[in-house]
Amino acid sequence: MLRLQSLHAKILFGYSLVGALFVALVFSSLIHFNRLETKISEQQSVATFHDEIRHARRMEKNYLLYRKNGDLAEAIERTNNAVALIKQLPPQLSDTEVQANATEMLERYRELLIEMANADRYGKVSSEVTDELLITGSRMLSLGEKLDGEASELLDDAVATHHRNLKWSILGAIALAVIAGIMVTRSVVQPLRTIENALSRVATGETGRLDHASADRELGSLTDAINRTLKQLDERQQGIIRSSRLVSLGTMLSGVAHELNNPLSNISTSCQILLEEVDDLPADLRHDLLTQIDGEVLRAQEIVSTLLDFARERQYARSRVNVQKLLDEVLQLTRSQRPGKTRITTDIPAGLGIDVDHQRFQQVLINLLQNASDVLGADGLIHVSATRKDSTEGSGTLIVVEDNGPGIDADNLPRIFDPFFSTKPVGQGTGLGLFIVHEIVGQHGGTVSVDSEIGRGSRFSVYVPDLKNTETPT
Repeated sequence: MLRLQSLHAKILFGYSLVGALFVALVFSSLIHFNRLETKISEQQSVATFHDEIRHARRMEKNYLLYRKNGDLAEAIERTNNAVALIKQLPPQLSDTEVQANATEMLERYRELLIEMANADRYGKVSSEVTDELLITGSRMLSLGEKLDGEASELLDDAVATHHRNLKWSILGAIALAVIAGIMVTRSVVQPLRTIENALSRVATGETGRLDHASADRELGSLTDAINRTLKQLDERQQGIIRSSRLVSLGTMLSGVAHELNNPLSNISTSCQILLEEVDDLPADLRHDLLTQIDGEVLRAQEIVSTLLDFARERQYARSRVNVQKLLDEVLQLTRSQRPGKTRITTDIPAGLGIDVDHQRFQQVLINLLQNASDVLGADGLIHVSATRKDSTEGSGTLIVVEDNGPGIDADNLPRIFDPFFSTKPVGQGTGLGLFIVHEIVGQHGGTVSVDSEIGRGSRFSVYVPDLKNTETPT
């Protein structure tokens, strides 16, 4: 196909090709009609020639029966017309020799008619002239019938050929139009479908940009514009995630301060005992107090380290993380945010791992636990379980967070992951927590779903495929 570099040129080429086919079909039809008209005209000439011979013979017989000079004169006139017409007959009817014999026969028939007219004027019509006239006239009539039959057959053949040519012309034009349509469709619609499929993969988090599906200028510009938009959306999304993490960090700071008070108080108490009674304490007691101080320092360091790890900005990087350890870190960070009597139970196999970005998936678990804690009363229960999930599409890890809260109304379930949607009173929620969960899980190539009924709690299921089964987003 001609290499065209724009959709406009391809569409124009397609329309031009269809228009050219239409014009070709019209010209072809005109040529066929012109040929058919010629055949009809030729058949009419032969039919007129045959009619003149028959009329001449009829007048001849009338004359022989009634002896009216007018009949004989009209027979001669009709014969003269036939002599003039035979020179105009189409050559396809018979060969040159046949037409020459027909001309000679007509000339002889006319001579006999004239001879009879002259003989009758003097009352001397011979039987020989009459017999020859009858024989010649009969031969002429047979020849006219033969030529008329041949002309009719030629006309029928011409009509059949016209129909056949017209049918094949139409079929050929349709076939060429279909081929042109397919070619234009492949060069126009197929790249658009490729972009549509690529956008579907973007929506599921498989990729963050589109590859150029065609060399066409318009499609290239469209792809570049979509990629710019996707980049801007990704930047805004990352900004939302960072903002949400900072909000969570700010909320956790008060809890972390409270968590640090306990080890600091223990350290302070142990130090005071050592300072006041260092000389009186047995060596083993001094050792126990120092060991206690060291343990509380390590505990405080672990709390601070976990907090700093969550707050530190990092590049997206997936690795195998122990699920239980990840959950313990999150529980430590969110301890102060849960109602006092809220219980958290777990069912996680020892050594179970998950391929995630450590920091981002902390945010997922924090948001899910916080979402459950916000709707639970004093006797609330949150159960976290994890297991391996294998399927024909690959293997992965499934984490389920359940609560015994009030549940979610069925009308709100389809919107639960929409940004800025919240069932909390105004001022008590941003509506971004579950949206960020959905975005981060999608970034990992996974899925998140929710099952809930009013009065029966909620169940959030997060599935993350193994790293070998997904492509790392850029």
